[in-house]
Amino acid sequence: MKKITPALLAAALAACTSSPFETESVTGGGRDVHGCIPSAGYRWSVLKQQCIQPFDQPEIAAADPDNDTLAVYAVLSDDKSRAEIFAAGIAENTVLESVKGGYVSRDGKIRLLRGQGGWRLGKG
Repeated sequence: MKKITPALLAAALAACTSSPFETESVTGGGRDVHGCIPSAGYRWSVLKQQCIQPFDQPEIAAADPDNDTLAVYAVLSDDKSRAEIFAAGIAENTVLESVKGGYVSRDGKIRLLRGQGGWRLGKG
């Protein structure tokens, strides 16, 4: 019986170890096609050509006109002639062109304008 006990103990311990070939997926660790980690707030910026967190250091921030609990963020091109918008309900990589008083989409449906109270987003 004394010889069987160490063998059973060794077998039991071996059964408890995990296989080195099994991998555990990390929740929220997914990357998009550009290698950005959306769950960490990273989004691809076409103007900056890198993954950024738009909320971290936005060049323009405004309230979302459709939802008081959300914000609209914009990053600008180096020459400030274009603004890339990051907001709920607006297609990813939406770039606006500079006009007097702000930025407007080519079709005129999205406007980011500076007023006396600060920046505001207009849609439609």
